[in-house]
Parts: sequence; structure tokens; C-alpha cells
Amino acid sequence: MTDFVPYTHPAVTRVYSTKDLVDQLFVNLRTLGDGNNSFVLGYLSACLADIANKGVDELTHIVDFTNQQVEANAYNKRADARRQDWVDQEFAA
Repeated sequence: MTDFVPYTHPAVTRVYSTKDLVDQLFVNLRTLGDGNNSFVLGYLSACLADIANKGVDELTHIVDFTNQQVEANAYNKRADARRQDWVDQEFAA
């Protein structure tokens, strides 16, 4: 007997559980904090206050925002590296 695997069209957005969102938030905060535990704790404290005031849907907004910040930071690091490569090649002695 085979297990049923539901088909989800690629245009359908995946539904995340609260646990998935919390796990992603921790991954994002560790990435953004870059080893700075006080950053992670401060950000998490503010997140919990927002979630308590606005409801659990706020968690989705926070995770979306931190996902964007992680992506922007990664993009900026790549852009800085490309810029530095250009400078190194252009002005190499």
C-alpha cells in the first residue's frame, strides 16, 4: 500500500504551522544577530510583546520581515564582494 501524497500546485502558497514559523524566526534571528545573543534576546522580547498585543498572526509578519532582512543582508554581502573584486582588479598594481 502506498502513502497518499497530496498534490499542491506550485502557485499555491505553503501553509506553515506555528512551530514552523517559530523555528524560522529563531534561524533568522541567529543569522541576523551573527553570534550576538543580546541582539537575539532583545529582538525576541520585542517580538513576543507584539505577538501578545496583536495576536499570533503577527508572528507571520515578523517572520516575513526577518526573512526579507536575511535576504537583503546576503544580497548586500554578495554586492560588496563583487564591488571589492572589481576594485581589486581595476586598481591592481
